[in-house]
Amino acid sequence: MNTAAATTMRIDDLNWGRLNLISAVDQVDGQRSWNVEFQHGGRQVRVSCRALPELCVPHGVDNDVSSALIDLLDSSGLPEDGLVSVSASELMSLAGFHRNGRYWAMLRESLDRLHTTSFEVSGGWRDHPNRRWITAKFHFIENLEYTHQGESGSFDERTMIQLQLAKPLVASMLSGYTKPLNMSFMHSLSRPRTRILFRLLDAMRYDPENPEVIVDALDVGLVEWADQCKISSLRPDSVRRALQSPHEELIRRGYLRDVTISGRGRSQRLFYEFTPDFSSINPVLLTRLRRHGVADGVARGLGRTYTLAVLNKRIDLFEGLVKSGQLTPRKSAAAALVHLIKNPDQYNAEAVLTKTVSTPARRLPKATDEALTPSVTDLVDTMSPEERGVYLVRQLNLLLRGKLTTLELDALHAKAVDGELNVAEVCAAVLKAKTGNQIPALLSNLRASVHQAELF
Repeated sequence: MNTAAATTMRIDDLNWGRLNLISAVDQVDGQRSWNVEFQHGGRQVRVSCRALPELCVPHGVDNDVSSALIDLLDSSGLPEDGLVSVSASELMSLAGFHRNGRYWAMLRESLDRLHTTSFEVSGGWRDHPNRRWITAKFHFIENLEYTHQGESGSFDERTMIQLQLAKPLVASMLSGYTKPLNMSFMHSLSRPRTRILFRLLDAMRYDPENPEVIVDALDVGLVEWADQCKISSLRPDSVRRALQSPHEELIRRGYLRDVTISGRGRSQRLFYEFTPDFSSINPVLLTRLRRHGVADGVARGLGRTYTLAVLNKRIDLFEGLVKSGQLTPRKSAAAALVHLIKNPDQYNAEAVLTKTVSTPARRLPKATDEALTPSVTDLVDTMSPEERGVYLVRQLNLLLRGKLTTLELDALHAKAVDGELNVAEVCAAVLKAKTGNQIPALLSNLRASVHQAELF
């Protein structure tokens, strides 16, 4: 795995993470389907998967690709149609892949598998805003197209991918039913099955009906856990052996404090103890706390003690008091904020305007002047050729939702990488056209630039 390009704390969907629709094995031997059924909270949950014979069920590195695509959807501003465009090289970086021949082929096969495999979840997919459970049938990738050279369909440095993620997944993320995911830690784990187990454990810590509740221990039956890991065809002793190496690595790396196995045969149970200081924290909340100088360790401690809603409300109070001049931090802003969070009764909340700014459940696209300020020229000048291509495609995705074809994006991306387009000028022209209702003329100009780079 290529850990250098991985981000630190990103977003995962709680439905996808808790159900774990990726088999926690490095390789599968011709497996075309699986079906699991279990009781949860008085509900009977059924989950099934059917794959094409030549591709087999999603497994191994499909976990890395699915997490990268969820991250991409989030960073693209959570478009309601679930449509995103990305170069193959950027997606490889997001998935933590090395950029060599084996991984190009691995990425293409993974996308094909996530596109063609059918999933059905009965009674286990959460519609959290309405407090309901639904049945969902979908492909993780509903629509998929990509560019390539020749007839083989092999990915290369120029390959541009356009895909549409499943409607239930997009709706779940739009509703804010998400959790933080320490992507850099996941990418640093040595084997696919360990990365899958980490992602599953990290999601299972959250109460599905009250996601603000996070547990520090998990007690689960071995057979039930095998179903959750989608390795239920194995005998209990085989399941234990399959999990032994991931358990040892997660303990060695500090994510787990201990794993205890009790009982015999099919009655065996697993007891996971998590390392409390390793607790994830909502990335938006972490950013707010960091802005005031609060250390990450202190932030995690606050996250374990108080709910997300309470912390956001008290940060709002602190910011309101400071802005109105009613509070002047004596030592540091961090110390003053932590004191207020722990002792809210000592502060006059009534004096702060009742209309406070709440933290949004989702990150919105910055298709505004802030995204394309005059300093964007300086920003682009500091980028590598590949970064310029990535930046251009992201801006075009945000500002021209679905108006350019995959082939057109491929050509524009390649010209940006080759230095044949002035990326800053293109972005400024797109923003100007969007604000001036001149999109048709702009699109005509962009399409012409595919053949005549001097237009920009």
